[in-house]
Amino acid sequence: MVDTRRGQVIALGAGSAVFVASTALAWDKNIPSAEESLFEFVNGWPDWLAIPLWPVMQFGMVVAPFIAGGLAWYRTRKRQPALGLVTTGFTMWVLAKVVKEIVNRPRPGQLLEEVLYRVDGGPDGLGFVSGHAVVGFAIATIASPYVGKRWAAVLWGLATGAATLRVYVGAHLPLDSIGGAGLGIAAGAVTLLIIRRR
Repeated sequence: MVDTRRGQVIALGAGSAVFVASTALAWDKNIPSAEESLFEFVNGWPDWLAIPLWPVMQFGMVVAPFIAGGLAWYRTRKRQPALGLVTTGFTMWVLAKVVKEIVNRPRPGQLLEEVLYRVDGGPDGLGFVSGHAVVGFAIATIASPYVGKRWAAVLWGLATGAATLRVYVGAHLPLDSIGGAGLGIAAGAVTLLIIRRR
């Protein structure tokens, strides 16, 4: 999908559209009924999944871009993708916090009556967008052209898993993760376009 310039332009447009649409739907503490139903479904998964799936959720942590950048350098010996992963991933983590302040959408526990909390979940703070989703999808987008189709599928699966698990543990509503995914894909596509140009 993002191996060519055309694919990167499409990813930039699609990711941006998803982010803007999600922001509009989540604005002013709004929770569409479909989003609430999806949250109840995912948040209602069995408790025993929390511990074995916890490592997947770390794919979107703030340290993930640095690990990904180190692995990219080790695998390719190319400076640009490694730097792209580190700089874009960390920048997106910071930008996600800025977006949270602008949109000002609380976490699920402040908006819904029944929320199940697991490890790393809680009612405090702001929800939109999910930093884990932004970082995870930025990493997957940037790294995919360099790792082959099989490993690219793994990366996209990890990004999707991390974003979904943030809903499962009660830390985010679905639009928080969907909007984060869109922002991460758009940022990753911009990075690849810059790398390609150079």
